[in-house]
Amino acid sequence: MQPIVDGHLDLAFNVTESGRNLEQSITAIRTLEPNSDLATVSLPEMKRAGVAVAFATLFALPSVTWTHPDQINPRGYSTPLEAEIQGLAQLAVYEGWAARGVVRIIKSVADLDHHLELWRTDGLTGLVILMEGADPIVTPDDLPKWWDRGVRIIATSWGKTRYAGGTESPGGLTVAGRELIAGMKSLGVILDASHQSWEAFWESLAIGVHRVIASHSNAFALRATTNRHLTDAMIQAIGDRDGAIGVVLFNSFLDARWSREDRSVPVTLEGQVKAHFAHMAALIGWDKLGIGSDLDGGFGSSETPGMDTIADLERIGEVVPAHARAGVLGENWLALLRRSLPTSS
Repeated sequence: MQPIVDGHLDLAFNVTESGRNLEQSITAIRTLEPNSDLATVSLPEMKRAGVAVAFATLFALPSVTWTHPDQINPRGYSTPLEAEIQGLAQLAVYEGWAARGVVRIIKSVADLDHHLELWRTDGLTGLVILMEGADPIVTPDDLPKWWDRGVRIIATSWGKTRYAGGTESPGGLTVAGRELIAGMKSLGVILDASHQSWEAFWESLAIGVHRVIASHSNAFALRATTNRHLTDAMIQAIGDRDGAIGVVLFNSFLDARWSREDRSVPVTLEGQVKAHFAHMAALIGWDKLGIGSDLDGGFGSSETPGMDTIADLERIGEVVPAHARAGVLGENWLALLRRSLPTSS
């Protein structure tokens, strides 16, 4: 079976903040959420889809976000300790799943190889833990604690954090951010540039990184209205450093003409998704590209290019060249992990 790898899923956030039971089927979840099409991902659906590995996030929600800058979310964090509490609660979700044998947590190349051997028989998804927005790390000195608990990828930013500028929030690395990037390089933590401001991205590379990826980003050249996406120079920099990029499947991130207020522009796999893949492949090659669906990241199936559930990820193989299909669907992310994770836990 072709292993599929998804470079970005907010699994635990949907458990802790939305109360969704991801151990249920999609049908069962949708029955409980009858007026919403947000449920596109569950553990059984990932198994059915052949998702061998997913980068599973720890996403602490701030009280003020770049998506709603004029609103205060009372459930969001306002202090580093509140962010830490959210991150630890989500980490406990993944550890609980692993203890019950419904997923496996991957911390090393040895873990990855062992998991893939078992996956071909039992179909369980392996999780690589990715922290999206570094505010749960109270100080850079706490970084080893998160490493010991299995965090292998960190994005400094979502919006602006105490460490760096982010989406719709220009600004470079802070003093703590520079210390965090240096600590990540020393430990071997992968930097996720998705949501990182352009200034912070280049400053991070100047300091030096163990490895850099963009777990869920598209090409700014094709969606040129926000710093949420990657310029051609950034794409090339990631490729030059043997990194990888996952294409994100939210219609608004594929085509700036589409919005929740105006959905008249069709967004399709054959159209915009194919175009983003082809644009980035021309810059860094097909072997550096994968999927970073973000399918459970707050947008529903009607806001995707034809993705009813995560089981539809295999359809992406239809819009990339035949020689690139296995790589884009999963092998490229697996190769990235093999050259980036520690040999053993």
